Amino acid sequence: MTALTARTIADALPPLCPTEVIASGGGTHNPSLMAMLGAHLGVTKLRTSDELGLPSAAKEATAFAVLGFLTAHALAGSHPACTGASRAAVLGSTTPGAAGLALPDVPTSVPRRLTVTR
Repeated sequence: MTALTARTIADALPPLCPTEVIASGGGTHNPSLMAMLGAHLGVTKLRTSDELGLPSAAKEATAFAVLGFLTAHALAGSHPACTGASRAAVLGSTTPGAAGLALPDVPTSVPRRLTVTR
């Protein structure tokens, strides 16, 4: 299963022509998986999100925080080129409750970078 996982990931990447692959999640703690993936990637650099300041174990929590931020700011959380969706869309919804809910203003431009601070 480890070999299949590494091969499946590597086989999906050539159309994207990556120069670098950033792995995150529990699989980064599997030395066999990382070695096999690195071997399949050849000259493409393999790094972990840990090296960039985002702990692999925080992958899911970070993703949900980003999606929540986008929803609260009325920004699309899906993009057709990335997801195959027919259009960009705000994901999720907010429920104001009895006291109402003051949401932030919609930004004039979309964020282009995520900076993780400790």
